[in-house]
Amino acid sequence: MNDILKITRQENLRHFFISLVIFFLTFVTITGVILALLYSKALLILPTDVSDSVPRIIFDDLFIILAVLLLTSILAAWVLMRTSVRNRQVKKRLELDEHVLKSVNDLIYVHDTEGKCIYASEANTRNGGHALAESNGYGALYGELVKPRLKVLMEAGETTYETIYAGVNQSPVPVEVFCKMIESSHQNYVLSIMHDITERKRNEEELKQSSERLRKAMNGTINSMAYIAEARDPYTAGHQQRVARLATAIAKELNISEEQIEGIRVAGILHDIGKISVPAEILSKPGCLRKNEFNLVKDHSEVGYSLLKAIEFSQPVAQIVLQHHERMDGSGYPNGLTGDNIMIEARIMGIADVIESMSSHRPYRPAYNIDKALLEIVMQKGILYDAEIVDACVRLFNEKGFTFN
Repeated sequence: MNDILKITRQENLRHFFISLVIFFLTFVTITGVILALLYSKALLILPTDVSDSVPRIIFDDLFIILAVLLLTSILAAWVLMRTSVRNRQVKKRLELDEHVLKSVNDLIYVHDTEGKCIYASEANTRNGGHALAESNGYGALYGELVKPRLKVLMEAGETTYETIYAGVNQSPVPVEVFCKMIESSHQNYVLSIMHDITERKRNEEELKQSSERLRKAMNGTINSMAYIAEARDPYTAGHQQRVARLATAIAKELNISEEQIEGIRVAGILHDIGKISVPAEILSKPGCLRKNEFNLVKDHSEVGYSLLKAIEFSQPVAQIVLQHHERMDGSGYPNGLTGDNIMIEARIMGIADVIESMSSHRPYRPAYNIDKALLEIVMQKGILYDAEIVDACVRLFNEKGFTFN
C-alpha cells in the first residue's frame, strides 16, 4: 500500500512538471513563429541599402532556434506519452489492489501514531466493522490492540500477537493481529491486519483433546503390558513403576529435555517386560541362580527390545530397555557397551533399577536400607555407573527428600 501511494504521488508530480514544460515550449514555439513572420514582413520594408547578409544571418539563427524548440517539444511529447502509459498501468494496478482488498475477509486498518484511522478495508462494512461511527477514527481498535504494543512495534518494525476482540454488536472472537510500521510523506503509520482464528483455535483444541485421548490410551496400554510382566513375579510387583519414578526424577535433576524425560518414564514402566519369557520358578526362586538360569534372566533385555521395537514411540524406548543393564566399564549386558556408547537414558535407568532393586525385598534376601543402596552406586561411581548421574541420584535422596512411597 505504501509503495503504491509513493508511485502514484511521483507519477502525478512528474506528469504535472512535464505538462508545464510542454506548455512553456509550445508557448515559446508559437511566439517564435509569430516573431519570425513579423520579422519577415519587416524585411520587406527595410531600406534597400541594408546589407543582404543581415536578414540572412538572422533568419538562420531563428531557424536553428525553432528547430531546437521543435525537437524539444517532440521529446517532451514522447516522455508525456510514456508517462501517460505508466499512469494507466499504475491506475490498473490500483484498481486491482482495490478489488483484492475488497475481497479479503481480514480487517485491514492504517492508523497514524496518534490513533486516527486513515484507511479501513471493505471487510469492515461486510463484517459489522469496528466502531465505524467513532469521531476519532477507530479509536477503540487502536487503543485496545495497537497502542499498548506501540513501543515494541516502533522498535521491532513489526509484531504479531493473538488476542480476543469484538466488532460492533458482535461476540468476542479470537484474532491474530499483524502490525507493521510504514512510512508515507515522511510520516509514520501503523498497518494492522486482523485475522479471525476461531476455526484454527477450534482445530487446535480438537487436536489437543485427541492427543490427550491418545496419550491416555497409550498409557493404559503401557501399564497393562507392565502388569503382564509383574503378575508373573509377585516379588517385583510395582518395581517397574518405582524405577520409572526415580529415573524420571534423576532426569529432571539433570535438566535433560522433556521429550527424553517422557521416554525414560515409558521405558522405566516397561524395562522388565522381557521377563515374561523367564520361567516363573526362576523368577521366584529363593536361592541363588545357577549360571544357565541367570543367563535366561539376562535375556530379558533383548526379549524386551524385540517386543517393543515395532512400536513407534516418540522416543527410543526399545533401545533404552535393551541397554539398561549395560555398565560404563563394559561389564554389563547384552552387548558390553562402554561409556558414552550407552545412551544417557539407559545409564539413568540402570542406576534407578539398582537402587530400587536393593531397597526392595527379594526371595533370596531381605531389603537393604536406602543408605546401603546409595553406598553401592557411590563406591562404583565412574566404574560401573556414570558419575554425574550418581551425584544427581544421591542429591535427590539426601538433599531433596525423594522416597519411593
